Amino acid sequence: MLRKSLFIITVFAFALSAYGDPVDLTSWSPLTLDFPGGQAAGNWILGGGNTYVDQVVNADPSFYLNNLNQTSYSMDGSWQVRTTNDDDYMGFVFGYQNSSNFYLFDWKQANQSYVSTYAYEGMTIKKMTGSTGNGLADLSLSEFWENGSDYGDMDVLAQNHSSTLGWADNTLYDFHLDFNLTPGEIHIIVMQGSTTLWDHTIYDSTFSSGQFGFYNYSQENVRYAGFEQTGGVIVPVPGAFILGSLGLGLACAKLRKRKELLS
Repeated sequence: MLRKSLFIITVFAFALSAYGDPVDLTSWSPLTLDFPGGQAAGNWILGGGNTYVDQVVNADPSFYLNNLNQTSYSMDGSWQVRTTNDDDYMGFVFGYQNSSNFYLFDWKQANQSYVSTYAYEGMTIKKMTGSTGNGLADLSLSEFWENGSDYGDMDVLAQNHSSTLGWADNTLYDFHLDFNLTPGEIHIIVMQGSTTLWDHTIYDSTFSSGQFGFYNYSQENVRYAGFEQTGGVIVPVPGAFILGSLGLGLACAKLRKRKELLS
């Protein structure tokens, strides 16, 4: 009976999320891997009717997670660094299992050495695969900073580095993510206005579902805004039936909202 209920929840949530709806960030959660000797914890501040969030301090690797274990979805949104201070990382995580197992897209403004590693200007797709599931035990600041080659429990899956590919201050960028629409396929597009900066597809099946979230490392005053999700299948986690119930509740709320708009 439980498996049948979960199947109904999954199909229902998928059917109702076939449209791109603005993402309400109210239920999302911040998480910082606050390493000894590192920087402060991230400070994520909601705004715009809970449709955008600003990360406002120089922080250790910090995430803002949607708390939904899901697969087969597309996500669209934008970032903007709203300052001329610093030149570090912004991006997003997906396929997030726990704080040491996930995919990561990150984007560095300028070349820089730190914690005995080197970060090149540009975009990188990474995979973290820690053994315990605890990022503070499995990973280090170096895994997050390095983007030129594999390091520790971090594998570089794709790179787009050059002296002209860093993000610019006070500039709006859009991104598109397709995650597991075709099993094992990850497709990312980054744009500035109508100009495509990177359009890349990789194939990796390590994580076929997981949470989505915003990512920030050592870069203050970044706005993550206007996110819309299309598709999405909730994948129940063993021992966490409540997650499926949450997916059903969100789906029902969307249905009620859509009915109100049509009435």
